[in-house]
Amino acid sequence: MLKMDLLVDNLIEDEAERDSLLAKPTCFIVVGKPGVGKSTLAQKIAESWKCILVDDTDLLNTHIKNKTKEGVELLAILSEGRSIPEDVVLQLILARLNSPDVEHYGYVLSCLPFMSEECLKIREQIDLIKNLKLSPDFIINIKCADKDLVQRLSGLKQHPETGKFYNRDQWKREEVYNKKKDNDDQDVGNEEEQAEEEELPKENLDQIVWRPEYLARNTSVGISMYKDTVLRPLEDYMMHHHPLYLLELDGHNTPEELHSSVMSRLGSMAIKRVSLPVLLPQNDDKELTEDVDTEELLRIMSSSNTVAPGFRWRRSRWGRTCPVALKEGKVIPGTPEFSVGFQDKLYILSSQEAYHKFITNPRRYLLPPMPRAPCRVSVIGPPQAGKSTLCKLLAHHYNAAVLDMEEALQTALAKVEKERLDKIRNETTQVAIEKIKTKLEQDGEQNSVTEDHPEVQAMVLAAVEEAKQLSTSPLGLYAEVLERRIKETEEADSDAECRTGWVLDNFPKNFSQMDAIQKAGILPDIVFCLRDSDGHEVLKRLYEMNKESVNKALRKRLEDEQSHQEKQAINQKEQESEGQSNLETVVEETDEDPEQSDATNPPHFDITKKETVGLLEVGYPDGPEMNEYKVQLRQFVREWDQMQSALTVTQCVLEINGKSPENLLQEILQQMQKPFKYVACELDVEAEDTEAFADLEGAEEGSSDNDAGEEDEGDATPKHLLGDTHHFCPVALKHHNVLWPCTDETAAKYREKIFYFSSLEARKSFLQNPAHFVAQTELLKPPALRIFLLGTRGSGKTTHSKWLVQQLGLFHIQFREYLQMLIMAKTNKRVPYADEVASLEDDSQDLEAQIKEAMGEDTSAISNDKEQEVVLTEEEMAIKAYLLSGDPLNQEILDRVIAPYWEEEPYKSTGFILEGFPQTPDEVQYMLHHQLFPDVVVVMEVDVTQVQNRLLPAYLDNWRDRRNKREAQQNLLRDLRKKKREESISKRRAQLIAEQTNKRNFRYQEEEVDDEEDETADNIEENIEAILEEEFPLEEDNEDMENEETEDAATERLEMEIEERFVTDETNLATMLELLSEQNIPKLTINAARKLKIVQNQLLQKIQPLLTNRESLFQKCRPISSSLANKLLLSSYKFPSAFGCFDPVKQYKGRDLIQPLQWPLNTSYPLLFHQYVYFFTSKENRNTFMLNPLKCLRQPKPVPSLPVKMAVTGPPKSGKTTVAQMFAEKYGLARLSIGGAMRMVLDSQEDTDLAVHMKTHLYQGLVVPDELAIQCLEVALMSSVCISRGYVLDGFPMTLKQAQLMESRSIIPMIVVELELDTVEVLKRGLADKMKPNKPYLKHDSSEMLHISNMCYKKEMEHVRLHFQQQYQNWYVLDGLKSKWGLWDSILKEIGISVKYINTYLERMRSGQAACINRLCITPRKVERGLGEFGHYCPVCLALHHHLVDCSETVALTHVAVYRGRYYKMCGENHLEKFLSTPDQFVTPGCPHTLPQPHLLPRKLTEIQVKNRFPQQAEMKGLCPVTYLDGKQRYEALVRGKMEYAVEYRERIYCFDTKQNQDKFLRTPEIYWDQKLPSKIPPLCEPLPLTSLPRLGYLEQGVAEPVIKAMTAVGCLKPKYPFHSIQRSALLYVAFYLKAFNPKSSEYARQKYKKKLALFEENCELIPYLSSEMSRNFRLSSELPIDFEFKLNRFLALADLSTADDVL
Repeated sequence: MLKMDLLVDNLIEDEAERDSLLAKPTCFIVVGKPGVGKSTLAQKIAESWKCILVDDTDLLNTHIKNKTKEGVELLAILSEGRSIPEDVVLQLILARLNSPDVEHYGYVLSCLPFMSEECLKIREQIDLIKNLKLSPDFIINIKCADKDLVQRLSGLKQHPETGKFYNRDQWKREEVYNKKKDNDDQDVGNEEEQAEEEELPKENLDQIVWRPEYLARNTSVGISMYKDTVLRPLEDYMMHHHPLYLLELDGHNTPEELHSSVMSRLGSMAIKRVSLPVLLPQNDDKELTEDVDTEELLRIMSSSNTVAPGFRWRRSRWGRTCPVALKEGKVIPGTPEFSVGFQDKLYILSSQEAYHKFITNPRRYLLPPMPRAPCRVSVIGPPQAGKSTLCKLLAHHYNAAVLDMEEALQTALAKVEKERLDKIRNETTQVAIEKIKTKLEQDGEQNSVTEDHPEVQAMVLAAVEEAKQLSTSPLGLYAEVLERRIKETEEADSDAECRTGWVLDNFPKNFSQMDAIQKAGILPDIVFCLRDSDGHEVLKRLYEMNKESVNKALRKRLEDEQSHQEKQAINQKEQESEGQSNLETVVEETDEDPEQSDATNPPHFDITKKETVGLLEVGYPDGPEMNEYKVQLRQFVREWDQMQSALTVTQCVLEINGKSPENLLQEILQQMQKPFKYVACELDVEAEDTEAFADLEGAEEGSSDNDAGEEDEGDATPKHLLGDTHHFCPVALKHHNVLWPCTDETAAKYREKIFYFSSLEARKSFLQNPAHFVAQTELLKPPALRIFLLGTRGSGKTTHSKWLVQQLGLFHIQFREYLQMLIMAKTNKRVPYADEVASLEDDSQDLEAQIKEAMGEDTSAISNDKEQEVVLTEEEMAIKAYLLSGDPLNQEILDRVIAPYWEEEPYKSTGFILEGFPQTPDEVQYMLHHQLFPDVVVVMEVDVTQVQNRLLPAYLDNWRDRRNKREAQQNLLRDLRKKKREESISKRRAQLIAEQTNKRNFRYQEEEVDDEEDETADNIEENIEAILEEEFPLEEDNEDMENEETEDAATERLEMEIEERFVTDETNLATMLELLSEQNIPKLTINAARKLKIVQNQLLQKIQPLLTNRESLFQKCRPISSSLANKLLLSSYKFPSAFGCFDPVKQYKGRDLIQPLQWPLNTSYPLLFHQYVYFFTSKENRNTFMLNPLKCLRQPKPVPSLPVKMAVTGPPKSGKTTVAQMFAEKYGLARLSIGGAMRMVLDSQEDTDLAVHMKTHLYQGLVVPDELAIQCLEVALMSSVCISRGYVLDGFPMTLKQAQLMESRSIIPMIVVELELDTVEVLKRGLADKMKPNKPYLKHDSSEMLHISNMCYKKEMEHVRLHFQQQYQNWYVLDGLKSKWGLWDSILKEIGISVKYINTYLERMRSGQAACINRLCITPRKVERGLGEFGHYCPVCLALHHHLVDCSETVALTHVAVYRGRYYKMCGENHLEKFLSTPDQFVTPGCPHTLPQPHLLPRKLTEIQVKNRFPQQAEMKGLCPVTYLDGKQRYEALVRGKMEYAVEYRERIYCFDTKQNQDKFLRTPEIYWDQKLPSKIPPLCEPLPLTSLPRLGYLEQGVAEPVIKAMTAVGCLKPKYPFHSIQRSALLYVAFYLKAFNPKSSEYARQKYKKKLALFEENCELIPYLSSEMSRNFRLSSELPIDFEFKLNRFLALADLSTADDVL
C-alpha cells in the first residue's frame, strides 16, 4: 500500500470527501471608512461566492420582515421612536454568525467593528472577531482619500419609499435630461448606467431627499471619528493577519471593479468554493412515484441536471435513505421530488422540511459517523448465550441505553399487583361486611360490623391469598412499560448531536410478548437471535454456572447406581449359597460369577469413566442432570421458530459457537451497517456503453469549438471510469500479487467504477466483499516489475538481459541455465539441444581408442568409462529430457524452479527478468493455472541472416578446433602405425632372413649348392621385401583425405543447420506469443538486428518507464478543457488541488519559492486526477504528470506564494529597467515606475483630489511633489496584480525623502537591489544608446546630462543606501557589469532566501512558535521597543551557562527571534536554533536565571568616558583582573590593562589588556570583580614621548610605514597629471594617498579621499589614452571610439584649472 501522508493531496475518495466536509468555510470581513462601500461590496461577494451576508441593516430588516420574536421587539423599539441599542444589534450579529447555515456557507461581515463604544471597546470588538468560532479568513480593506469620500457621500440622495441611493450625476435634473437627449442619437455602451437612469423616473426627482449623516460636515466628523478610534486597532489586527489573505482595495473604483478584483484574487489563490446542494428536477418524460425501485430511481436521477456531460451524480452510502431523517434516528426512504446533488453524490430526501434542513447545512448530516443505522435493536437467545454482555458492548459502541425488561417489569408488576390486590381487598371487605351484617341480622344481632371484624379479615385474607395464586402478568403491560422506557430514552437523547438509541436485552422472549409490542408499534428495527446449533456451548455455560448442583446430583445418581449394583451382587451371592446342593447349578452359577462381577463392580468405574469422558469432550456431563437445561434450550428454539415466522422487521441469527463477544459485536455492526454500504453488481457492458455514448453525444452537443479543440482529439469511444486496479483483475492482485490483464467480458460495477475480472469465480469473490479488494485507507501498490524475455537462439537474449538488469537493478534469471546447473553437478557437462547433438558429435574418442590400441594399451578402460554413465534421479532425467528434446517438465519441478520468483523474497519485492520462459504450451498452462503473470513479454526479433552472422563464427571455430584435433590425432595414429609397421617389418625381416639362412645352411650340408644357387642369393632380399610388402601393405590415407569436409562445405552445412533451428525456434516462439496474447499480456518487440548500443538504448527507453512510473501504474488521469475544469470547481463536483493554480511539474522540477501564476485559467492545461483538478503551463508538463502523477504529488506541500515586493535602482544606463521587465514578464509582477504610477492616477482617477492636486502643479510647470508621488504609488499598489503577485519598483526611491515617505505609507520592498556602475561605463552605455537608430522620442542623452544625472544619483543614493541598510537590512549591491542573466540569478537567489524566511516566520507564528525575524524588514527601533525581559542579553547564554552576553553592538537582526510578542537577541546561530526549538526553556518563568538589576550589569567605557570619571581611578591599580585570576593570582599574571578596554561594574572601573579578557569579564563579572592585589606589584612604566626621539627615530616610529606605502604606490603608477609636471603629480598623488588611507581619520573622510584619488588616477590615464588614439593618420569620427570625444573634452577642460585640487 502507498501511504497517503506522503502525498500532497489525499487521493482516497472517502477521506477526501470527509476532509472537504470538515474544512472551514471561507469567511470575509470588509473594513473601511464609513460610507466607503463596505455593504455594497459585501453584498456582491455574498451573491457571487454564495456565502451569508452579515450586515446590521440587512439583519434588522430580515427580522422585522419575517416577524420573528426579535423582529417584534425591534419593531416595538422603533415604534416608540427609540434607536436600537448597540448590544441588541451585536447579539443578533453573533447569533447570525453562529447559525447553522453560516457553519457551512461561511459569511461576509461588513458591520463590525462599530465606531461607537457603547457596548464594547474597539479592541474588545476586534478580539471578539478574532475569537469567533469561524474567524475571518480574508480581510478586505477599502481605502479612499478623505476628501474624495466626503465629496462622494455629500452628493448622495435617497428615495424614501424604495430606499435606493442616487449620486449627484443621477439626480441633477438638467444632466439627466441632457443624457437622455444624447442617448437618442448615440449608442450607450454602459447598460448599467441606462438601467440606473431608468430607475429614476422624472416624477420621482422631487421625492428624493438628503440624508443628514451624508452631509459634508457630518461625513467629515464620522471619518475623523473612525480614524481616531477604529483605524489604529484595525491596523494592528491587519498587521498580524497573514499577508496573503489581506486585500487592500482602492475605494475610488466602482463596486463592480472592486468585486472583480476580489474574485480574481480568490480565483488565483484557488480558494475552494462552498459546496452548494442542487435540487434535481425530474424527467418530464417519465414521472417518478414513491414506489419506484431504488436502483431505477438512482439510475434516473444520476443523469438529471448534471454538472457537465459525462459527469453524473454518483450514488452515496445513504442510497435512498434520507440523511436528515437518519441523523434524527429514523430510517425513512426519500422521495424522488426531493432529490439533491451535493458535491458529486446524490441524496434523496424525505420531505420539504428535510430538504430545507439539508440545504441549510448539509455537513451535519453527512459527516462521520453518519451514515449510521439508529440503534433500536433487540438481542435474544437461550440462557447463558451472552445476551447481556453483547447488549452492553453494543450499547457502549453506540452510546445507547440498555433496556432490561425484567428489571423494568418488576417495578411495574409490583405496582400493578399492589393496585389489583388493593382493589380486591376493598371489594372483598365490602362484600364480607355485607355478608356478616346479613348473617347477624338473621341471627337477630344488631352489632355494627367494620373491616376490623375477625370474620371480615379472614374472608379478605382468603380472597387475597386466592388472588395472589391467580396472579398473571397482563400482556398490555409489556408494551406500556417498553413504550414508556423508549420515550424516556429518546427524550433524553433529543438534544444530542447524534441519536444514540436503545438495546433490548432478551426481549421479547415469546410470541405473546412479541405480538403485544408489535401491536403497539414499538418493535425494534432489527432482532438478533443468538443460536447454538448443537447446544454444546450453551449447555457448557449452564453447567459452569450450576456446576455445584449438577455435580451433586451426578454424584448422588452414581452413588445410587453403585449401591443398587452392590445390592444386586449381594442378592446374587445369597442365591448362590442357597443352591449348593445342585452341583451343576453351582458350577453354572460359579461360571456366571465372574461375568456377574464384571457386570456389577466394574460398571461403577465404567460409568464414572464414561461421564468423565463425556465431560472432556463437550464440557458438561451429558446425563439426566442436564435434561432440565436441554428442555429450556428446546423451549427457546420453539419460541423463536414461532416468533420468526411472524416478525415483520429484520431478523438475523448469529451462531455463537466458537466466537467471542467482540466477534459477535462485529457481526452485529456489519449487519446494521449493511444497508449503508456500497454494493457491487454485475455489469452489463452493452448497457454501460449505451449510456456512455449518450453522455458522449451530449458532451459533443454542449461543447463549443474551443473546448473541443482543448479536449482529447479523435477519441469517439465511451470513457469508462475504471476501478482502483485499472484493467487488471483485483482478485488476482489481492490473492496472488500478480497483474492479470482482463477485458470487459467479465466485469462488475462498484462505486460507479468498472472492474474487470479474470474469471467468473473471481467476480463472484469480488461481489461478496468488494471493499476487501479496493483501496480503503491507502492506494494499492502494484507488484514488482516482472519481465519475460523471449527470442530465438542467437537473438542476444542473455547479452541484453545482463546489461539491462544492471541498469534497472532487477534480478536476471536464465531458465535454461538454471536447469543446466541442477544436473551439471553430476554430469559435469551441459546438455545441448537435440538438433545440435549431431553438430557437436566428436569422433575423437574412436581415434583415441585406435591410438591407445596402436600404442599397445588396454582399451577396455575406455569402453568401461562409456558404459559407466552417471545415475540420475527421475527429476534430473526429466530435466535432461527437457533440455535435450523439449519434453514437458512436471509440475513439481516448475513449482521448485519458477514459483519462488513470484512468492519469495527478494525477487517478490525487487522484480526480475526471466529469460527463456515459457518454451512449451504446458509451461504457459502452468503459468495460467498458478497465475504467474509477467508485466510484459519482451521479444527479441532478428532475421535468419543476422543469426547466422552471430552464430556461424563460433560454430566455425568449434569445427576448426575439432578438425585440428582430429588431424593431430590422425597424424599421431599414422605415426604410431608407421612405427609399429616398421618394427613388425624388422622383426619379420629378421625372421625371414633367419629362415633363408637356415635353408641355405641345410643345402650346404647336403652339398646341393651349386653356382647357380649362389647367383640367386642376391634375389633373396628382393623376395623378402616382396613378402614384407605383401604381409605389411601400406595404409592408404587418401580415402580419409577425400572424406574430410572442407571449410566451405562446413560453412554451408552450418548455415543450413542454423536456418533450420531458427525456423523451429521462430515457430515455437510464435506459438508461445499467441498463447500469451490470448491472456492479454502485453508484448514489446525489439529489433535486435541493429547495433548493440542501439538495441540497448531501445530496451532502456521502453522498459525503464515501466519501472520508473511503476507506482502510478493504477492511476489514471484525464485531460479536460479549461471551461470544464471551471465548471467542476464552481459546482464543487471536484476539488482544487493543494497546488492551486500552480504547475505541479514545474514546482517539482524547480522547487522555486516563486512560481509563475497561471491566471486566468483559460490559458492553462487542466487535468482531472481522482477528486482533484490540476493546472499546467504546457501540454508537455501535463503529459509528464500523466506518466507518474504520484511522483509529482510526493513533494512538500506547496507554500502559498507570497507577493514579491522588490525595488531595482541604479545610475542611468545601469540596466534596472531591463531587470525589472524580466521579473515582470517571468513572474507576472507589476513593473512600476513613479512616472507610470502618476500617469495611471491621472488617467483612471482624474476626478479625485489627488489628481486635482497633481494637475495644479503640472499646469504651473512644476514638478509633482514627492508627497503626491508616493500617494500615486500607494494607489497603484492596490491593483489586483500587485496584491496577488507583487511588484517591482523601477528606479525608485531616488532620495531619502522618498524613502521616508514610503515608510510612512508602509511601502517597504522585500529587497532593494542597487546596480553599481562607474561613471565611465555609464558614459559608454550612453554613447552606445545614442548611436542606436529609430528612437521613439527625443531624449536628454548627452554625455553632460548623463554625467550630471550620475553625480546627482550618487550624491542622493549615499543617504538612501544608508537608510535601508540601517533600518531594514534589505539593501543589496550588485555589479552592474554582469550580464542580465547573472543579475537575474543573483536577485532571484536573494528573493528566494527572503521568501523562505518570511514563509517560515508566518508558519511558526500561526502555530504559536518562536520565529526568527531575519529579512522581515523590521526596524531596529521597533525591536528596541519590543525587547523581552532580557533586553540585549542572550537568554540562551544566561539559561545554559549563566553568562551575560551583550548583543547590543550587533546591528544586524540575523539572530533575533520573536516569541509571544517580545523580541529576544541571541549571540549566534547555534543559540538561535536552540531558542527556536524550545523557547519556554529560555524565557520567564522557564529560565533558571534572571537578569541582574540594571545597576549590577557591566557596561563598556570608552577612553573619553574613563577620563571624564577623573578623579575616580581604575580598580586593582589598572591591572587586568581576568589575567590575574586566570593566572592563578601569580605575580607573573599581573598585567597592566588598557583604557580602551575599560568596563564599569558596581560603580567601579576595571581595565583589561585584551578585548578577549574584556569580553570574559562582561560575561561573568561576579567571578573577577572582587580581588585583592598582593603587596608587591610590578612598577608602573612611564611611556616615552615620541617627540623625545631623534629625527630619524621620530620619522621611523611616526610616519615611515604610511610614507613607504605611498611611495610604493607612486612608483607603481608613475602618475602624470594633465598640464602638471611629473614632480607635482607625484606629490599630489602621495598627498591624496595619505589622506585616503589615514587610520586616524573617520570612515567618511577616508571614503571621500579615496574617490578623489580614483578621479586623479582617471585623469592621469587620459594622456596615454589620447596618445594612443590620436595617430598621425586622419580618422573619421565614426571610426573613433565612442568615448573619445568625452575624454578629449575632459582633457581640454583640465587646462583651464590651475591646480589639481580645483579639478578634484
